[in-house]
Amino acid sequence: QLGAPNLKGYDLDGGRQCFSGDTLKVVREKDASIGANAPMWQDYRVKDLRNRFRPELAEEPLLQSHNQEIIVQAMTIIGDERDPKLVAQKLNQWVSDSLTRAVTFGVPNALAVLHSRKGDCNEHAQLYVAMMRALSIPARVATGLLYVNGKFYYDAWAEVWLGEGVAVDPTFGQFPADAAHLRIVVGGLSRQAELLQLMGNLKIKVLEAK
Repeated sequence: QLGAPNLKGYDLDGGRQCFSGDTLKVVREKDASIGANAPMWQDYRVKDLRNRFRPELAEEPLLQSHNQEIIVQAMTIIGDERDPKLVAQKLNQWVSDSLTRAVTFGVPNALAVLHSRKGDCNEHAQLYVAMMRALSIPARVATGLLYVNGKFYYDAWAEVWLGEGVAVDPTFGQFPADAAHLRIVVGGLSRQAELLQLMGNLKIKVLEAK
């Protein structure tokens, strides 16, 4: 159960999450069904699909999905793989394995993260989303709370479109991310600032966790 003065405008409902009244339910995607309805990799480039997911494919000032270094690195990682699900898994594993987990202070910058190979959850998510977009697969940054050992912590992860939205956590190498991830906002820094403002006033009661 979620309690706060005003939860209107937050991204609590949709995809793996259902928010009704004051109750938020999160259900982890089933491994076997992920990607079953995804287009072939080359079909992600068709005009209708690109128009539908324009925001999730766009380059942003600190998410340089059109940068040649990011494109080359993403292509190197996936090699000859063209199954969108396996592409997403390979990139997730590479980011998880290749970045040193370190607390950072500053604004996450995908290209800078590629060079430094370190960062916290924000940097992992930023680089992963940039590389997914570089391969023309819609992706976005999600931020919210992670439930661990009875406590909630700030976390950032990714959501990719593989025929349906799939939560992916490249910080911990989770594909899909477990149901302990509670998405509150999607998008860039302005939305994340909204989350930080909410956290001080948010009350959470866990009804069931499994």
